[in-house]
Amino acid sequence: MIKQFRIILAAVALTIASGAAQAAEHPAQEMVVEAITAMLDVLENDGDKIESDPEYRQAKVDELIVPHLDFDTMTKLAVGKFWRRADAGQQEELVTEFKTLLLNTYTGALTEYSGETITFEPFRPEEREDRAVVRSTFSQSGGSDVPVIYKLREKNGWTIYDIEVNGISLVTNYRTAFTNEITNGGIDGLLATLKERNAKS
Repeated sequence: MIKQFRIILAAVALTIASGAAQAAEHPAQEMVVEAITAMLDVLENDGDKIESDPEYRQAKVDELIVPHLDFDTMTKLAVGKFWRRADAGQQEELVTEFKTLLLNTYTGALTEYSGETITFEPFRPEEREDRAVVRSTFSQSGGSDVPVIYKLREKNGWTIYDIEVNGISLVTNYRTAFTNEITNGGIDGLLATLKERNAKS
């Protein structure tokens, strides 16, 4: 499942079908479509550089993708009920390490681009005005279509706080692994594991 999320995390930066722009009927959906379009331009025009130059790849991710991801909320959801047990310093470290983990996964996934496409469904409003869901379908070359849902919140602008792939939440998927780590080694044990994984990336 982690490998599938590695591929789908690239969905934010992969190509979109020609009709996707017409799907931007809400600021949250418009933001997602624009982020994908901007990254697509880089992949199409500088694909070789994206693959061969890690610093350039990271710079483009920092410029075009990072501002649209809510790492604080992602981390809180992934840590779950244990979040309140962490002190302020640990919480800050958890956000930093989880952000690094996600971005390492994401930047690596960019090099796997091979012509996959994304199409977006028409926007459907949520009950809460500060929440939005952007629904799309990720079409893999030679594979089956995969539904991908972006969940966003509005707080000084719209940001993504979760991605669902085939009905499985990214943050919930990590929560299972994090719960096991915390149960065995506490918050410090989880931090040690995250730091070790990030050091190997």
